[in-house]
Amino acid sequence: MKFSRTLSPSFITSLNKLYDSEKSWWRTIVDDKDIFILIRNNEVRVQASGGLLLQINQDGQNNLICRMHEDYLSLRSEKNPYVTLEEMSTAPIKRVEGLKGFVKHYAKIKRRINIFTGKERQAVQYLANNIHQIVDIEIGFEGELKENASKKSVPRIDMAAITDNGTLVFFEAKLFDNSEIRSKKTPKVVRQLQKYKELLAQNGEDIIAGYKEQLNIYNQLKGSFFKKRARSYDRIALYPRARLIITGFHASQRDIMLRTVREGIEKGVEWEEGSKDLITTGDFKSLAKSNRLFLGLQ
Repeated sequence: MKFSRTLSPSFITSLNKLYDSEKSWWRTIVDDKDIFILIRNNEVRVQASGGLLLQINQDGQNNLICRMHEDYLSLRSEKNPYVTLEEMSTAPIKRVEGLKGFVKHYAKIKRRINIFTGKERQAVQYLANNIHQIVDIEIGFEGELKENASKKSVPRIDMAAITDNGTLVFFEAKLFDNSEIRSKKTPKVVRQLQKYKELLAQNGEDIIAGYKEQLNIYNQLKGSFFKKRARSYDRIALYPRARLIITGFHASQRDIMLRTVREGIEKGVEWEEGSKDLITTGDFKSLAKSNRLFLGLQ
């Protein structure tokens, strides 16, 4: 099964025509610095605050089809958030109506997504928005590389980045309070990292080809998101291991517990002590202001 990161020519043309319309929903999205756009196999997914803001596909007649989770369609009233319950009915709840309503209530929709997404996903989204080398998030390797895999149940690695020198590297991010990073035996995250290493070894060429396709699409699409990330490389090389980010801890946790957590993970995946593949920071936002994600890479 091909690891695909491309869009059809008709899909690209439709999006660019929409962008040329100053008040279009697509232009609203693409020029928003707080969103991240995922390219899949002839599908576009728009992420905001760690949640899927909009999924965009084409039908058989090349019309764009937009889907949004129903939880994001309800709009809280500015003055009175309560509705009247009668014996057999409920007063109407204000909803987003159509793509014009999407543009009108865009800021409210994005705020509402925050209610439904966890801090880990929000951290990943923040890093993706603020580090230009990050080219993808929420990558379901098994669902994309295996014909019979259930795409809803497969684990998703959090981020992919291509360094300025052309190294493709993947990252898993965990909050410090996530139980998957600690265990008296082997932390669960160790198996995740081992699994990703196996998948990268088995499918490296297809994965590199997929991201070359994506960069080609970036160069064809209009808008701030794509302009910021459009690049070209003579060669892309795959880093063979997924790196792990651990964040969201305070000073006492760092001083008392972090060393033990590091030792358990480094021993489990057979990394050297103090490996640059294990990145720890109390505040994930600091990573956007440094080069720590890419230390030791070409």
